Amino acid sequence: MALLRQAVRSVAQVSAVRATAPGASILCRAIPSDVLSPSAPGSLGLGAPLSKRNAGVSVLGCAIAMVAVGGCAQGIGQLFAALVVGMARNPSMKEDLFTYTLIGMGFLEFLAIVVILIAGLLLYSE
Repeated sequence: MALLRQAVRSVAQVSAVRATAPGASILCRAIPSDVLSPSAPGSLGLGAPLSKRNAGVSVLGCAIAMVAVGGCAQGIGQLFAALVVGMARNPSMKEDLFTYTLIGMGFLEFLAIVVILIAGLLLYSE
């Protein structure tokens, strides 16, 4: 928010800012020098290095990654729905269909575990 206020102030003061060098471009004349290279280490400017991530960004990334766990749950539900339909159509293939269902559920559970691990990595990484 402070960077936005500073940008609005600098746009309002474009006509008042004088050129620092005779050969400076129009862009360098329009942007004040304190925005490009901040003097205080804690101030944010365009030239400030991003040393620490915001906590909200990591939580948002974790939440977006956790959406895939819902997709895995939906896939398991569809898998067992297909098992019920397959057993209703051909009861003699019951054991084979159940074996294939368990293999598919194992793959989906593995995907869900990987997604949870990546979400934790996003949440707790610096």
